[in-house]
Amino acid sequence: MNYTQAIVSGFINVVNFNGRASRSENNCWLLFILSIQIFAVLLDPPEPKLVNSSPPVELDIPLDVDEGQNYEYDPMGSRLFSFLYFLLLLPTTSLAVRRFHDIGKSGWNILWPFTIIGAIPYYYWICFVKGDSEKNEYGDNPLDKKINSNHRLGNDD
Repeated sequence: MNYTQAIVSGFINVVNFNGRASRSENNCWLLFILSIQIFAVLLDPPEPKLVNSSPPVELDIPLDVDEGQNYEYDPMGSRLFSFLYFLLLLPTTSLAVRRFHDIGKSGWNILWPFTIIGAIPYYYWICFVKGDSEKNEYGDNPLDKKINSNHRLGNDD
Protein backbone atom coordinates (compact mmCIF):
# COMPACT_ATOMS: atom_id res chain seq x y z
CA MET A 1 0.00 0.00 0.00
CA ASN A 2 1.40 3.37 -0.95
CA TYR A 3 1.29 6.61 1.04
CA THR A 4 -1.81 8.08 -0.61
CA GLN A 5 -3.78 4.83 -0.36
CA ALA A 6 -2.90 4.59 3.34
CA ILE A 7 -4.16 8.12 4.06
CA VAL A 8 -7.38 7.54 2.11
CA SER A 9 -7.89 4.21 3.89
CA GLY A 10 -7.36 5.89 7.26
CA PHE A 11 -10.11 8.41 6.56
CA ILE A 12 -12.48 5.87 5.00
CA ASN A 13 -12.14 3.45 7.94
CA VAL A 14 -12.56 6.05 10.69
CA VAL A 15 -14.92 3.94 12.80
CA ASN A 16 -14.03 0.52 11.39
CA PHE A 17 -12.56 -1.50 14.24
CA ASN A 18 -12.98 -4.84 12.42
CA GLY A 19 -10.63 -6.41 9.94
CA ARG A 20 -6.93 -5.89 9.47
CA ALA A 21 -4.52 -3.08 8.53
CA SER A 22 -1.11 -3.69 7.03
CA ARG A 23 2.17 -2.50 8.48
CA SER A 24 2.72 -0.17 5.52
CA GLU A 25 -0.72 1.40 6.03
CA ASN A 26 0.04 2.01 9.70
CA ASN A 27 3.51 3.45 9.14
CA CYS A 28 2.34 5.76 6.34
CA TRP A 29 -0.52 6.96 8.55
CA LEU A 30 1.90 7.66 11.45
CA LEU A 31 4.16 9.60 9.08
CA PHE A 32 1.13 11.60 7.90
CA ILE A 33 0.09 12.36 11.50
CA LEU A 34 3.63 13.46 12.40
CA SER A 35 3.87 15.79 9.40
CA ILE A 36 0.42 17.30 10.16
CA GLN A 37 1.40 17.88 13.80
CA ILE A 38 4.70 19.54 12.90
CA PHE A 39 2.92 21.74 10.35
CA ALA A 40 0.30 22.70 12.97
CA VAL A 41 2.93 23.72 15.54
CA LEU A 42 4.78 25.78 12.93
CA LEU A 43 1.58 27.56 11.87
CA ASP A 44 0.29 28.15 15.39
CA PRO A 45 3.23 28.02 17.84
CA PRO A 46 2.32 27.46 21.49
CA GLU A 47 2.88 30.11 24.11
CA PRO A 48 5.91 29.47 26.34
CA LYS A 49 5.16 28.37 29.90
CA LEU A 50 7.46 29.23 32.78
CA VAL A 51 9.16 26.24 34.38
CA ASN A 52 10.53 26.64 37.89
CA SER A 53 13.82 24.81 38.00
CA SER A 54 17.34 25.60 39.00
CA PRO A 55 19.93 26.15 37.76
CA PRO A 56 18.65 28.00 34.69
CA VAL A 57 19.30 26.25 31.39
CA GLU A 58 20.58 28.39 28.56
CA LEU A 59 18.34 28.11 25.51
CA ASP A 60 17.75 30.18 22.41
CA ILE A 61 14.93 32.22 23.93
CA PRO A 62 12.82 34.71 21.97
CA LEU A 63 13.50 38.38 22.70
CA ASP A 64 10.19 38.90 24.53
CA VAL A 65 11.02 36.21 27.13
CA ASP A 66 13.07 36.88 30.27
CA GLU A 67 16.45 35.16 29.92
CA GLY A 68 16.76 34.36 33.62
CA GLN A 69 13.86 31.88 33.55
CA ASN A 70 13.26 28.45 32.04
CA TYR A 71 10.42 28.04 29.58
CA GLU A 72 8.63 25.01 28.17
CA TYR A 73 6.74 24.77 24.89
CA ASP A 74 3.83 22.34 25.16
CA PRO A 75 2.37 21.52 21.72
CA MET A 76 -1.11 21.19 23.26
CA GLY A 77 -0.86 24.93 23.89
CA SER A 78 -1.34 25.39 20.15
CA ARG A 79 -5.04 25.54 19.32
CA LEU A 80 -4.49 24.17 15.81
CA PHE A 81 -2.39 21.26 17.11
CA SER A 82 -5.01 20.44 19.76
CA PHE A 83 -7.84 20.54 17.22
CA LEU A 84 -6.02 18.26 14.77
CA TYR A 85 -4.90 15.94 17.56
CA PHE A 86 -8.46 15.29 18.71
CA LEU A 87 -9.77 15.20 15.13
CA LEU A 88 -7.31 12.44 14.16
CA LEU A 89 -7.52 10.48 17.43
CA LEU A 90 -10.41 8.22 16.34
CA PRO A 91 -8.98 7.20 12.94
CA THR A 92 -5.59 6.58 14.55
CA THR A 93 -7.17 4.41 17.25
CA SER A 94 -9.18 2.37 14.75
CA LEU A 95 -6.06 1.86 12.63
CA ALA A 96 -4.09 0.67 15.68
CA VAL A 97 -6.84 -1.83 16.55
CA ARG A 98 -6.88 -3.16 12.98
CA ARG A 99 -3.06 -3.32 13.01
CA PHE A 100 -3.14 -5.50 16.14
CA HIS A 101 -5.69 -7.70 14.37
CA ASP A 102 -3.22 -8.05 11.48
CA ILE A 103 -0.61 -9.59 13.76
CA GLY A 104 -3.19 -11.87 15.40
CA LYS A 105 -3.58 -9.94 18.65
CA SER A 106 -6.65 -8.46 20.31
CA GLY A 107 -7.43 -4.80 19.70
CA TRP A 108 -7.37 -4.27 23.46
CA ASN A 109 -3.57 -4.23 23.19
CA ILE A 110 -3.87 -0.52 22.34
CA LEU A 111 -4.06 0.02 26.11
CA TRP A 112 -0.42 -1.06 26.63
CA PRO A 113 0.99 2.52 26.46
CA PHE A 114 -0.99 3.41 29.60
CA THR A 115 1.44 1.28 31.57
CA ILE A 116 4.96 2.50 32.26
CA ILE A 117 6.86 0.05 30.07
CA GLY A 118 4.00 -0.79 27.69
CA ALA A 119 4.79 1.81 25.05
CA ILE A 120 7.87 -0.13 23.95
CA PRO A 121 6.07 -3.37 22.94
CA TYR A 122 3.12 -1.36 21.60
CA TYR A 123 5.20 0.55 19.06
CA TYR A 124 7.27 -2.54 18.28
CA TRP A 125 4.13 -4.52 17.44
CA ILE A 126 2.38 -1.90 15.35
CA CYS A 127 5.45 -0.57 13.50
CA PHE A 128 7.80 -3.51 13.01
CA VAL A 129 6.07 -6.89 13.35
CA LYS A 130 5.02 -8.44 10.06
CA GLY A 131 1.32 -9.31 9.82
CA ASP A 132 0.03 -12.86 9.42
CA SER A 133 0.47 -13.93 5.80
CA GLU A 134 -2.65 -16.07 5.81
CA LYS A 135 -6.21 -15.45 6.94
CA ASN A 136 -6.48 -15.19 10.72
CA GLU A 137 -9.44 -14.91 13.11
CA TYR A 138 -9.79 -11.20 12.30
CA GLY A 139 -10.03 -11.50 8.52
CA ASP A 140 -8.08 -11.87 5.30
CA ASN A 141 -4.57 -10.58 4.70
CA PRO A 142 -4.94 -6.93 3.60
CA LEU A 143 -1.96 -7.27 1.25
CA ASP A 144 -3.24 -10.36 -0.58
CA LYS A 145 -3.66 -9.15 -4.17
CA LYS A 146 -6.15 -11.86 -5.22
CA ILE A 147 -8.53 -11.20 -2.33
CA ASN A 148 -8.35 -7.41 -2.68
CA SER A 149 -8.95 -7.49 -6.45
CA ASN A 150 -11.96 -9.81 -6.01
CA HIS A 151 -13.53 -7.47 -3.44
CA ARG A 152 -13.02 -4.46 -5.70
CA LEU A 153 -14.69 -6.24 -8.61
CA GLY A 154 -17.55 -7.52 -6.47
CA ASN A 155 -16.53 -11.17 -6.85
CA ASP A 156 -16.77 -13.32 -3.77
CA ASP A 157 -15.15 -16.48 -5.25
